[in-house]
Amino acid sequence: MRPFAVVLVKECLDGVRDRRAVLSALIFPVLAPFLVYFLIHTMIELRSQDKDMLVAVQGADNAPHLMAWMAEKGVEFSVATGDPKTLVSNQSEELVLVIPDNFAARIAEAKTSYVELVSDSSRNDSRITVARVRSLVRGYNSELASLRLIVRGVSPEVMSVISIVDSEVASQQEIATSVLSFIPIYIVLAAFISGMGIAVDSTAGERERKTFEALLINPVSRLQIVLGKWVAATLFAVLGMSLTLVLCMLVMSYVQIEELGLRFHVSALQVIAMLLATLPLAFLATSMQMLVGIFAKSFKDAQSYIGFLVLLPMLPGLYTMFNPIKTETWMYAVPMLGQHLLLTDVMGGVAVPVVGYFLSPMAVLLLCFVFSAITARLFKRESIIFS
Repeated sequence: MRPFAVVLVKECLDGVRDRRAVLSALIFPVLAPFLVYFLIHTMIELRSQDKDMLVAVQGADNAPHLMAWMAEKGVEFSVATGDPKTLVSNQSEELVLVIPDNFAARIAEAKTSYVELVSDSSRNDSRITVARVRSLVRGYNSELASLRLIVRGVSPEVMSVISIVDSEVASQQEIATSVLSFIPIYIVLAAFISGMGIAVDSTAGERERKTFEALLINPVSRLQIVLGKWVAATLFAVLGMSLTLVLCMLVMSYVQIEELGLRFHVSALQVIAMLLATLPLAFLATSMQMLVGIFAKSFKDAQSYIGFLVLLPMLPGLYTMFNPIKTETWMYAVPMLGQHLLLTDVMGGVAVPVVGYFLSPMAVLLLCFVFSAITARLFKRESIIFS
């Protein structure tokens, strides 16, 4: 094990001295918590804007009761002057509510009246406001309809045939984890980014500097050299992933997530369990990066080759975000998917079967050793060393 230890220490020292490697290991863990804070803060602001809403109206005097009813719901009004479609299209207004002159007369005659909601569906920033105004108008319509039935001696319950009673089985922690599903993606992504600098430099960098020959003439097995480089890169990946996890959880303790109607709390034991769940990904990421990096002739080429690898850990998170799946025991043995399921389950406070903690790392580490063995065999090729 002495040659392995020598290579490990040498690569770690070189990595610490290399600003590029240190930056790649630390810049994402530092930026990720800011991104988490920014996203949650934006969600809170959108919710607060939903509470205090300003709506541009034309013909407000034609429906005083509707205006008063909406004002009780927290809506403020402004007078829209000019063509409503022009005001919305040039983004002078988010939307314009147009009330016709015959609105009150048709309501008094118990006839159907109409209001025009002018909006631009291509604007993401106005969708919440448009949806709420539409919901308020429908609520006012339901209330008037009930009053019309009462006046005619008919119970409003005649119009309510079926009523839904919600029964939630998910805990508050699970609901919050579902909303904050981008956090596990950041943590997994950190494992693939933080160790990339060392993994690339120890393969493509060595090849570019023409130092492979001097290294491989030593009477040491290729596998020991590869393992030393691999573990050194993995240490940087583990450092970056751990920082990302801890800082993201620290940020979550400071943001007012209760403003979103969510409750989220992670204990120190859960943080440790989350770290253990994602730890194998650091080994997998660096072993894959070294295998791909050995084919590159320069550091710059390797970065372009390895770029697509960063997308791999995001796929399970994105897939489960839009297409939730029922967790089966065999899924823990699927690299990257198993780690994502473990991470989200622990973060959501869901009980994870003990076998999951064994299947997940065993499958990943087995794949890591396969990648390392292939890389060691490639080290024996003259085309890799001298090209």
